[in-house]
Amino acid sequence: MTVHDAAAALSVTERQVTRLARAGSITIAREIGKSLLIDSASVHRMAQASRRRGRPWNQDVAWAALTLLSHRTVDWIRAPEQITRLKHRLRRSNADEVAYLARNRATTYHMETWGEGDADGLIRGGYLAATGISAIIHVPKTAARFGLSAARHDKADGYVVDDDFADVVEEFGTLSHNGDVTLRVVSDLNPFFRTPTLPLAAVAVDLMESLDTRQRSAGTRVLQELLDDFL
Repeated sequence: MTVHDAAAALSVTERQVTRLARAGSITIAREIGKSLLIDSASVHRMAQASRRRGRPWNQDVAWAALTLLSHRTVDWIRAPEQITRLKHRLRRSNADEVAYLARNRATTYHMETWGEGDADGLIRGGYLAATGISAIIHVPKTAARFGLSAARHDKADGYVVDDDFADVVEEFGTLSHNGDVTLRVVSDLNPFFRTPTLPLAAVAVDLMESLDTRQRSAGTRVLQELLDDFL
């Protein structure tokens, strides 16, 4: 959709839509000269999220929630009452609400790689922690849980700590709204890097942001299953 239509759907100004798009909060489908075309699914998701109650969690709390849902131990939040409140919130939330509340888990950028195969190589080389479609490709147990094909893909999705972000971009490509790599930047103190693989709930939430309907549905289903188990 056009910036004008997106502004109407979100009840904001066209300038605000452009800022949201440049920040990666909604997805740019194409740039034609100085004009932007916005992915309609990302606009509708933001419109739905804006109607939900509650302030999004900060990064530490977001990762605590995703870790708890994945049946892992949270040891970076010391206050027992904070964990108790978080558990209560999870028990009365659905998948869409958790995805909204965890939206600040990382800052998202897109990068266009220099050469063929570089996107996949970032995951295989350990430069990024695989999530989304990359977790489906590179982590067989994850592919089985989500019921998605593990066929090779020309895109990559992964987490990188902020201290390494600039080096990865400089060595492998350039930032681009239509890039083949999704870079999810987190603090170098982020707790999930203490574990060999991402919490399953994090992969689910990232798949829920996919423009592919099957991936988005699989992410929503698994996150809801984790919430149901948590009850």
